[in-house]
Amino acid sequence: MMIYDMKQCKSSSTQTRGNRSTVLVAIALVMVLLLPTHASAQVCNLKQTAQTVSIRNFVDPDNNLPLAVTDASNAKDIVTNLIWNRCVYGQRWKAETKQCIGSPILLTWEEALREAQDYSLTSGTTGWRLPNIKELNSIIDLQCINPPYDIGTFPDTFASENHGLWTSSPHVDNPAINGLLPRTNAWYIDLGAGILNYRDVDDDKTKNFARFVR
Repeated sequence: MMIYDMKQCKSSSTQTRGNRSTVLVAIALVMVLLLPTHASAQVCNLKQTAQTVSIRNFVDPDNNLPLAVTDASNAKDIVTNLIWNRCVYGQRWKAETKQCIGSPILLTWEEALREAQDYSLTSGTTGWRLPNIKELNSIIDLQCINPPYDIGTFPDTFASENHGLWTSSPHVDNPAINGLLPRTNAWYIDLGAGILNYRDVDDDKTKNFARFVR
């Protein structure tokens, strides 16, 4: 006849559950760390009012109806009258769910300028281009980060501190300052906190995303 030590069995069972919980927590932490940057939840400070750009600033450019009641792939800013692609280049608008599906494509500055021109030829609507620095800054929402945009207007926008959206505005280094030949850079706005910066466009490895405007 076998006699079990119930106290020992209970302790062993508790330890097993504890180990299992520890493993599950560890797996969860690893999964969080492995999530891509754009999957991070957007964070907004509603007390920040220096520049608030909400879905109320935009309408369907075809009929001027609010975006909430249409499935428009473009958004017209009623303040500037500029019309924006709601999706970043490389994504595709899905009207049924009002989503931008697919992954945005990293481009050099020259590629971004060229793709904007090609988009005018293939989309059936002329005038699309890369926005200048003032235009792109006009749709930045300083209430939010990751990404710094109203996601009701621009859904599924990639969040990244390492990459941003190109502008068409160049920036030229002053050779008197760095002692080198003039080097052409271009301005961009990052997709983390919406910080304005510039990058060397002569380097083929320097790439950002693009959103077109007309």
